[in-house]
Amino acid sequence: MKERWKKVKLGDVAQIVGGSTPKTAVDEYWGGDNYWVTPAELKGEKFIGKTERTITHLALEKTKLNLLPTGTVLLTSRAPIGKVAITTAPMYCNQGFKNVVCSTSLFNEYIYYWLNYQTEYLNSLGRGATFKEISKSIVENIEVPLPSLSEQQSIANELNLLNSIISKKKKQLKELDNLAQATFYEMFGDPIENEKGWEVKKLGEIATIIGGSTPRTNVPEYWNGDYSWITPAELKGDKFIGKTERTITNKALEKSNLYLMPIGTVLLTSRAPIGKVAITTSPMYCNQGFKNIICSKLLSNEYIYWWLKLETIYLNSLGRGATFKEISKSIVENISIPLPPLPLQQAFAAKVTKIENMKTNITRSITDTRQLLDATMDKYFG
Repeated sequence: MKERWKKVKLGDVAQIVGGSTPKTAVDEYWGGDNYWVTPAELKGEKFIGKTERTITHLALEKTKLNLLPTGTVLLTSRAPIGKVAITTAPMYCNQGFKNVVCSTSLFNEYIYYWLNYQTEYLNSLGRGATFKEISKSIVENIEVPLPSLSEQQSIANELNLLNSIISKKKKQLKELDNLAQATFYEMFGDPIENEKGWEVKKLGEIATIIGGSTPRTNVPEYWNGDYSWITPAELKGDKFIGKTERTITNKALEKSNLYLMPIGTVLLTSRAPIGKVAITTSPMYCNQGFKNIICSKLLSNEYIYWWLKLETIYLNSLGRGATFKEISKSIVENISIPLPPLPLQQAFAAKVTKIENMKTNITRSITDTRQLLDATMDKYFG
């Protein structure tokens, strides 16, 4: 099918429009009625209708700016190249774009998906010594397959359906997270206020707090061994973590001050940033960016995981240090924790486990749908 599609230069079926930045030192240019977008505001959403900053009519009079009508396909041309979105309101932009205003022969959602698929190719077109950028001329000369308008709309509709399924599944995941949080509040009350009057213990009285260290990175014999070793950067929002990006050897363990964290340890980042949490599903070691919690028989790891997760602001308030904020082992040990009866903690864990199982099934469905989306885009654009 796609073999019969003609190829056209993008500049022949669309107008390519850039932008600029009004002088930031002139207050009269800012805070007006006109939307003005930057590449940093494109965060993966298909549509964008509001911008973080606005400009005034005076800025438009004094600056060379072109209005981007509703339906314009935004395309970042540097830092980074290849982010895309579709405008749902008229707006202006800074110099980090080469945007696509479609003619009547080009459907904006079709070219949105085509450009989204071509990120690697678009980056290969970048020019410049300091940083790579694609110019207006480069974008105008990009060759694009152009099926009939009805085919373009049909392709976009097919891809929209798959993206809609993914979006709905992501919403379900968020709702399940909210359910787990609501369950915590229902069973235990506010984590800090202790409105239900539970017995209060210092965390160090009901758990062992352990940190870690980094074996010398310039000693190859310390690395790529049989033992998992984790850094704060690897905590990316998932509740459970069982594999690490790097591993260490027996020799590293002999020469470094490292403690084994058993399965079920609650990881807690103590700097850069403070307050990220996860639960280990395999034994591992860690670097110095953690103060982790090995629970006693009085404390459920699910309970303390959610308590910490809900109190990120409080944990950050405990940070000390001039260069960067950090919470020490002593600070963590002295955190006061309401301690509900263990059977109630276990009942909470059982409820949350059911929620997590539902999340696992939805996540698997998202993965399958994404694979189908990738295959569909390969079919049309590959």
